[in-house]
Amino acid sequence: MTLISKELKDGVSKNFERLSSEDSSKSILPSVAEAVMIGPQSSEVKWEKFKLISDEPQSHGGSDTAPTPSSIFAASIGFAENVILARNLAMKGLDMDACTTRIEALWDRRGLYGIADSDPSITSVLIETRVASRSSPGKIAELVRLNDKRSPMTATVAKAAQIRRKLFVNDKEVPV
Repeated sequence: MTLISKELKDGVSKNFERLSSEDSSKSILPSVAEAVMIGPQSSEVKWEKFKLISDEPQSHGGSDTAPTPSSIFAASIGFAENVILARNLAMKGLDMDACTTRIEALWDRRGLYGIADSDPSITSVLIETRVASRSSPGKIAELVRLNDKRSPMTATVAKAAQIRRKLFVNDKEVPV
């Protein structure tokens, strides 16, 4: 069963047409989150229908009740990668039966404490995508490469860190 539904194809097509024809000032919108401290190392973000909690492990003074901020940051890259890939596949009329994206973000934790002038910035991100599809692995690889430019999270991170990619289509590695 393909994840690329008719509703997705229709929605992507309508959004593409609307964004292509409207004034660019209407397409620039903020993403807003407000984090409120709810514990010594935990925070909660609430939206109208959703909430997300972040915490630190006990070894860092937290309660270990939720993912760390850096884990949520990495997850946001994976969420966006999957969404943008699905949209790109829908625009090209291709299918996808399953998609899993693993994110590995490397950073020096000494930077949190100012040890040895260490930089806490993420310096490298590995994005490993595994796709099951009847579509050509080459066409999927072509669309995965577009994520560096079309995914808001990946495009932002690419300005600051090295992006490395691995793609597996039907369990076979495909050059990206």
